[in-house]
Amino acid sequence: MIAQSIMASRIKRNLHILFVMFCCHGFGQTDTNLNMVAIEYVKPYEYHQEGKNLVTKAFLDLERPQDFKGIVLESGYTSNLKFENGKAWVWLPVFGKPQTMKIVASKKHAVKEQLFKPLVTSDWGYFKEGTFHIISSSHQDIAWMDTPDYCRHERVNDIIAPALDIMKKDGEYRFGMEQALNLKEFIEEFPERKEEVIQRHKEGRFTWGATYNQPYEGMQTGEQLVREMYFGKRWIKDNFDGIGEETAFNTDVPGRTLQFPQILAKADVENLFVSRMREGFYEWYSPDGSSVLTYTPGNYGWAVIFYKLFEEDAIEAMHKIQNRVEMWTDYYKEHNLPPHFAIVISNDASGPANYGNLIKEWNKIVSETGMAMPKLRHSTVSGFLSEIKRPGAKFEQLEGSRPNLWAYIHGPGHYEAVTASRKAGRLLPSAEIFGTVDALLKDSFEDYPQKELSRAFEESIYPDHGWGGKNGDVTDSIFRSKLEFAANEADRILDSSLKSISDKVMIKGNNAIVVFNDLSWDRDGLVTVVLEDNGPFYVIDEKGKVVPSQMPDTNGKLLYLHASKVPAIGYKTYYLKKGRRAVATNKTVLPNSLTNQFYSIQLGDGGIEHLYDRVLDEEVLNTTRFSGGDVLTLGYNGNGAGEFTQITEPNMQDYDKMSDHIANWSLTSDGDVFAEFKNETKFKHTGIVQRIRMYHHEKKIDFFIDLLDWDGTHNREFRFALPLQMVGSRIKYEVPMAIAEVGKSEMKEAPGGWAWGGSYDQKPVTIKPREVMNYISSENDDLAVTLGTDVALADWVDPTREAVDYTVLQGILMASHKSCHAEGNWYHQAGDHHFKFSVASHVPDDRLSYEFGVGSNHPFRAVLKKNTDGSGTLPQEMGFFKVSEPMVRISTIKKSESGEDVIVRLVEMEGKDRHATISLPTQFQELIRTNLIEEDKESLGKISKSFNVDIGHNSIDTYKLISKK
Repeated sequence: MIAQSIMASRIKRNLHILFVMFCCHGFGQTDTNLNMVAIEYVKPYEYHQEGKNLVTKAFLDLERPQDFKGIVLESGYTSNLKFENGKAWVWLPVFGKPQTMKIVASKKHAVKEQLFKPLVTSDWGYFKEGTFHIISSSHQDIAWMDTPDYCRHERVNDIIAPALDIMKKDGEYRFGMEQALNLKEFIEEFPERKEEVIQRHKEGRFTWGATYNQPYEGMQTGEQLVREMYFGKRWIKDNFDGIGEETAFNTDVPGRTLQFPQILAKADVENLFVSRMREGFYEWYSPDGSSVLTYTPGNYGWAVIFYKLFEEDAIEAMHKIQNRVEMWTDYYKEHNLPPHFAIVISNDASGPANYGNLIKEWNKIVSETGMAMPKLRHSTVSGFLSEIKRPGAKFEQLEGSRPNLWAYIHGPGHYEAVTASRKAGRLLPSAEIFGTVDALLKDSFEDYPQKELSRAFEESIYPDHGWGGKNGDVTDSIFRSKLEFAANEADRILDSSLKSISDKVMIKGNNAIVVFNDLSWDRDGLVTVVLEDNGPFYVIDEKGKVVPSQMPDTNGKLLYLHASKVPAIGYKTYYLKKGRRAVATNKTVLPNSLTNQFYSIQLGDGGIEHLYDRVLDEEVLNTTRFSGGDVLTLGYNGNGAGEFTQITEPNMQDYDKMSDHIANWSLTSDGDVFAEFKNETKFKHTGIVQRIRMYHHEKKIDFFIDLLDWDGTHNREFRFALPLQMVGSRIKYEVPMAIAEVGKSEMKEAPGGWAWGGSYDQKPVTIKPREVMNYISSENDDLAVTLGTDVALADWVDPTREAVDYTVLQGILMASHKSCHAEGNWYHQAGDHHFKFSVASHVPDDRLSYEFGVGSNHPFRAVLKKNTDGSGTLPQEMGFFKVSEPMVRISTIKKSESGEDVIVRLVEMEGKDRHATISLPTQFQELIRTNLIEEDKESLGKISKSFNVDIGHNSIDTYKLISKK
C-alpha cells in the first residue's frame, strides 16, 4: 500500500517537472539551450542567511562560463556569478519550491532557462509542525562480531560507558541498549556507576530492553520465554529503584512466535521493537486478544549503512530526510498518527553516535529562518512511541506468527546444544513444581532451591540468536556448555525433590518403585527403572496385581514397566518382586512383523511398509515413496541465518534414503511391555541404526535413529520421514504455550521490509520447515497422526524431486552448514547423534495430539526405594495439583520471587474459554491474580484447598496463593 502511494507520488512529481521543463518558452531557442546546466554544491555546505532564507554556495557547470553573468529565479531572487578557477560560482536558496531559473548571459540570445529545485523544499507537508527523533542504539548479539568475552568487553567499555560519558556533557543526549543482559554485564564491571544509570533512566535518556536477551522465540519453551521477562523487566525493576522498562527488542531475527505479544503484554511491557519487516506501526495480537504496539523501521541498520542521513551537516540531513519522509504523509494521515518520525541509528555492536552539534545546527536554522519544518532531537524508542500513542492513533492490526526464516541455525545446526536447551526447558518447570510440592509437605521453603533454579533458568536462556559468527566455535561451545549445565542442574534438582517426596510415602515393603508424573493430567506410559540387583524381577501394584514389565537380555539391571493412571503432578507406587510373572498380552511377533491390540505392522526396506490401525480400521501410511520411519540425506547449501529472504531448500545432491538399502531386521527385545526391532545400514558419510519399538499396552510406536561416526561432511542434511495416507490434511504443531495450525495461525500478509538478499515478500503460510516444541500432527475428518519429536524443526511436504502430494511428516535431524559470517565457523557436528520420535494414530482431537506429543517428551521418573523404615505418611498414590480442564495446562508451580507464597501459572491450550477448578495439596488463605512477573493485580478472594477461575481462550494467567502463615 505504501509502495503504491510512493510510486504514484513520484510519477506525478516527475511528470510535473517534465511539463515545466518542456513548456518553458526559453527552451528550444537554440541547440545550446537544450542541455541542462548541472548545479554542484560545495561540501560541506557553505551557507549564510539572507533575510528569512539561507543561501548556499554552488557552481554552475557551464560550457563557457565567461559568457554568463548571473541567475534570476522566478521568485525574483538574483545572484551574480563569480568566476574562480574556471568555474562560475553562485549563491542559491536552500529552501523553496521548484521554480524557473534564468541563467543570464552577456548576449541576450544565449540566456538559458531550466527548472531549479532547492536542496530542501519549503513544503514539509504533514510533518511541518512535527519532530524527527534520532534514536541512537546499538544492536547486540551476545557474540557475533567475536567471542562472548570480546563482545562483552566491547559493549561495556566501548559502548555503554562512553554513552554515559556523553550524557554527562550533553544534557539532551539519549541512548538505548536492547537487553537487560547488557545492563547486568555493565554493573558487574562498574558497580560504582549504578546510581548514574538509574538517574539517566529517570531522565528518560538511557533505556534498556525489557527482555533478558534477544532469542529465537520459537526455540525456547514457554517458561523459558517467560523467564526472558523475569531476568529482564523484573530484574531491572528489583535492582534499579523500581525502573519499569516499557519496550522489548528482538531486532534481528525475522521470526515471531504466536504467544510472545501476550507474554509481553502480561508483563506490562507496552512496546516491541523489531525489524526486517515493512516499516510502520502495528498492534500485534496474540490469540487471546492481548497485544503489544510493535514498531519496525524496516531494517535496523539501514539508516547507518545505507541512508547515512547524518554523516555531513544539517543542510544535507534536511535534504536526505525530506526525501525519506515525503513518502510517509499518506500513511500518517490514514492512521491519524501525530507528526513524529524516527530515524534509528543502530548497527551491530555500534558505539554511541552523538549528533548534538548537527541537532543544534538544524534547530537553529529552523528558528532563525522561521521555516515551517520539524524540529530534530535525540530520543529513545520508548520516548518516540510515547509521542506516537496519542488518542485517536490507529495502528495497523496484525495477528499470527511469523515462522522463523533462520530456524536452521539452531536446531539442525546445533543439535546437541539445542537438545540440551529443550531438555532444560522441559525439566526446569518440573523441578520448580516438585520443589514446591516438597516445600509444602515440609511446611517450609527453607530448602527450596531458589538460587539453583534461578541460575539454571538463566543459563538455559543465555544463548541468543548469535550462534556462530567470528570465532564462532568458541561462542557455540560456550552456548552449549551453559545449556548442558542447565539441563543437568534441572535433572539434579528434580531428582532431589522426588527422592525427598518419596521418603514421605507410606511404603508397604521393600523394593518399592515410586513413579512420578510431572504433567497436569493423569496418564499411562513407560517407566524405566535402573536396578541395584540383577534380575529377574516382575512388578505388582499396591493391590498386588501384576503389571506389565520386562527386562532386556542385554542389561540385567534395567527394567521397563507399564504404569497406568499415574495422577497428575503426582505419583503412584509399584513394587519389585523376585522371579518371573507374565501378564496376558495379545500379540503376534515375528522378526519383521507384529500384530497387537492396536496395530499390525510389516517391516521392509527403510522402516514400516504397512501400518494398519486395528482400532480405527485405517491404513495409516502411504509408502510408495518412503517407508514409515525412513531416514533421508540430502544436500543443503544454506547458512542457517543471514540476509536471505526465504529458507534455503535442500537439494538432491548425493541424495540417499534407508528404503533404497536392503533391510536386515532383527527382533532385539520382546516382552509384556513392548517389542523392538533393529535395522542397520551405511550411508556415504555415516552409519545408521534404526530401531522401532511397538508398545502392547499403549497406542504408541517409538522410532530411535542413531547416526554413527558422522564425518562432518559439509552441506549435508538428514531427515526422518513418516509418509501418511493423507492428502490436503490439516497440519498442527505445538509452539510455546499454544497449538498452531498451518494456514490459520500465521500472519496473513508478506512481512515486507528487506535484506541485502531482497524483500521479504514470501507469505508466511508457505514458510517451512517450522520450529516446533513437542509434536506435529496431521489430520483429516476421520484420522489424525501425531509425531512426537525431540528435534527443533519439522516439515510436512516431501522435500525431494517430483514430490508426492500426500503428507510426509518429517523431523529435520541435523544439517552441516556454515555460519553466514564471512569469518564464521562450520557447523559440521561430527560424531554420534541419537534421535527419538513417537507416533500415534487416533481420531482427530487436539487434546489427544497435545497429550500424546507432550507426554512423549516427559517420561515418567522413578525413585527406587530398596529399603524402607515405614515412617512415611503419604498414601500409595497421590496427585498434588489437579486441573478439572485437561486443556488448561499447568505451566509451572513455584515459590514466589519475593516471600513464601506459591505461584501457579495456567495456559489454555485449545482456544476455548473455560471455567477450571484447581485442586491443591494443602490449605491456602487467599488467591491473587498477578501479572506474568508476579506483581499483584487483584485479589480474587478467600480460598482453601481448591480455587475456581475463568480462563479465556489461549490465555496465560498467573496466580499467587497466599498461605495461612
